[in-house]
Amino acid sequence: MPAEAGPAKVGAREQAACLAFAVRLVWRADRRRLIEVVAAQLASALGIMALILLVRNVSGSVIAAGTGPGAGGGRQAIVSVVLIVAISSLGGVLRLFSSSRNRVLAAKADRHVISTVLASATRAELARFEEPVFHDALQRAVFASRSQPTMVVTMLVAASQAVLTVVAVGAAFALLAWWLLPFALLSALPVVRAARAERNAGYGLHRSLAEDRRMRQYVEQLLTGREGAKEVRALDLGPVLRDRWDAEYRREIDETVSWQRGSLRTRVLARLGADALILVVIGAVWWLIGSDVVSLPTAVAAVTGLFLMTSRVQALGATLNGIGEALYYLMDLRTFAAETDGDAAAPVVPRRASPPVPGGPAGDGFTGLTAESVDFTYPGAPRPALRGVGLTVRRGEFIALVGENGSGKTTLAKILAGLYPPDRGRLVLDGTPVPDPARLRETCAPVFQDFLRYKFTAADSIAFGRTDAPPDAAAVVAAAERAGAHRFLERLPRGYDTVLGKEFSDGCDLSLGQWQRLALARAFYRDSPFLILDEPTASLDPQAEADLGDRLRALCADRTVLLISHRFSAVRGADRIYVMADGSVVEEGSHEELMAENGTYARLFRLQALPYHDDHRPLSHR
Repeated sequence: MPAEAGPAKVGAREQAACLAFAVRLVWRADRRRLIEVVAAQLASALGIMALILLVRNVSGSVIAAGTGPGAGGGRQAIVSVVLIVAISSLGGVLRLFSSSRNRVLAAKADRHVISTVLASATRAELARFEEPVFHDALQRAVFASRSQPTMVVTMLVAASQAVLTVVAVGAAFALLAWWLLPFALLSALPVVRAARAERNAGYGLHRSLAEDRRMRQYVEQLLTGREGAKEVRALDLGPVLRDRWDAEYRREIDETVSWQRGSLRTRVLARLGADALILVVIGAVWWLIGSDVVSLPTAVAAVTGLFLMTSRVQALGATLNGIGEALYYLMDLRTFAAETDGDAAAPVVPRRASPPVPGGPAGDGFTGLTAESVDFTYPGAPRPALRGVGLTVRRGEFIALVGENGSGKTTLAKILAGLYPPDRGRLVLDGTPVPDPARLRETCAPVFQDFLRYKFTAADSIAFGRTDAPPDAAAVVAAAERAGAHRFLERLPRGYDTVLGKEFSDGCDLSLGQWQRLALARAFYRDSPFLILDEPTASLDPQAEADLGDRLRALCADRTVLLISHRFSAVRGADRIYVMADGSVVEEGSHEELMAENGTYARLFRLQALPYHDDHRPLSHR
């Protein structure tokens, strides 16, 4: 995607909202430790204020009373030194306490915020995952979730501490030479403005690199993951992929160097300008001393206070700029969460339902599902995937969906499963239009051809079919038996408790056909009234395919089934067959009816059966 121009200007209201958002997230992560950190920081600030006032008052008393061994000023100086050491020691202890608590708070806040991002991502509609902009937003939200909320709260407390310190130093400074106070504030202005320019440029670079970083992470996954290890080595892709990874990283480094070069020049000029202003003030004070307008002790104290005040104001400016920079990233997190679930800080409340019953499907009220004139286009696609599709599945029916690759079969299945909302047309469930795809997901159990291979225990992999109730061990075994998976699962080293992944200790892998049976068991465990089976026998050997094909209708006798398959032997016994081509339903009927029509279905059926005829001869090579 093209690089974005840079961050939009963040107004005061948006900044306040982001600050409140950060505080709310950290508060919900661990409110007790947050209170402890804030209390420690504020106590440390009060200690600094007390030190400044103590040194000022005691110094005046010592000078007035004299410094001889027996003088009251000497005794008072000793007492003041003891108090200073005690306050400094207490401040050090408070800093250690705050640092310790802050580490734990950061870890808890990190967990809470990343959990929020993950929850928001899982609630995003499937169509969003077809959009590069969504993936960039997700990338930035994940980046922002890494310690940014804790950082904002910590810097906010540090800024409060700095404000108190500036007030304390400024009060003492104003008593010495109040007329120099504006110069101390002005000297910090160039540095603060330069830091703000660096912040804006840095965030603009961060946004422009989101897609490049995603590509780099993808290449890293190919090079380090088990899934791609076989093909990467077979095709000797390692050097090529490493070169691509290096090129992506080189671009980020080059742009970072360019950004830092310009930023360094701006900040150096700003610092030199601030220091030049201080030198002008010192020259003016020197002239005032020569003109007997200001005494030498007052001038020395004033210049010392100027340096101290300037450093404190610049430190406060840097802290505020740090907060402003973090707010940009927090805005990404807040925007992403708002777009996906409305309130990132809201806790996730799981749905409650009864556990699955091995004997019969949930949702016994299911009577049928109809697609009426459904159109659908994938985001960014140049042409529609579905056009005017009409289809009906009724309770207890065994429906088949066939057609050539790219005809729209799987897309239609995803819409019927509630994974995509149609662009036009409507879906009618049990005689009622369905405006919310989530309603469809509750009644459907899909098994797609590109099913996931969960690297958890075999029992977990099956029980993931229904997560709104505690796992039921008996139902897990029953689902495995129906899918023909029980025999090989019980022979695993730890049976159903075996982790399915060689990457983990004591883990085992399965064959592709076994993984497919496991996916089918997961659908049976879901115990939904409507099953969508997308090529459920594609990864099985011929014998296993024949066995499962013969049993499939019996296994699903108490459910409505939509079967997508290129194997016409598996669909010829369906109650009704829909034939798709170029995103539309072009034929409908039983096997016998469609063969009699001698159309697309008949042509594809004969073409598939041709290699099995005894009189078939392979084409000779010329």
